[in-house]
Amino acid sequence: MNRLFVFFIIIALSAMTSCAEKTLQRTGFLSTYARLGSTPEGNLRYINRDRLGSYSKFIIEPVVFRLYNVPVGKRPDTRTRTELSNYMHQAIVKAIQERYTVVSQPAPQVARVRVAITDIDKSVSSLNVLPASKLSGIGLGGVSMEAEVVDTITGEQIGAVIQSKKGKRVSAAGLNEWGDAQAVMDEWAQRFRKLLDETH
Repeated sequence: MNRLFVFFIIIALSAMTSCAEKTLQRTGFLSTYARLGSTPEGNLRYINRDRLGSYSKFIIEPVVFRLYNVPVGKRPDTRTRTELSNYMHQAIVKAIQERYTVVSQPAPQVARVRVAITDIDKSVSSLNVLPASKLSGIGLGGVSMEAEVVDTITGEQIGAVIQSKKGKRVSAAGLNEWGDAQAVMDEWAQRFRKLLDETH
């Protein structure tokens, strides 16, 4: 059998596996899961738009890791986890601080943003430099998270989401080990900003 043909068959089969949606897990991080509903994208989400629109000040808590599906040997080391946590935290701050106020103390009409990274995959740069394998998606990294917005005084959940996403096949982000995951973090931060804008 032609080696090139075998190569493309392997890529196709790998792509079917790598691009499949991850099963969204509930790690216990959110204050409640009772209100979550499915979205067309396959995520779980709850948003009280009227309540969210009443907040313009936010505490952005440090992003934490609650890994549930990553073997110990494949988990980012402590330093890398810290760097990725800080990256996502800063992405959220950067996305909202132009219009909204980031504060550090609870108060009436201040909401708290809580985020946990629950699964993460490295980008495979050696595959992402090849057009065929890049388009197949087998070298793409990605990330999963749970996040919620709660009132800092009452603890009421204003919104929550559980979601998972791979990097983009047409992006150069996958040339960096964690580039795809960081690109998804940036995208999620911008989506949060867009949601805030829509509710105000």
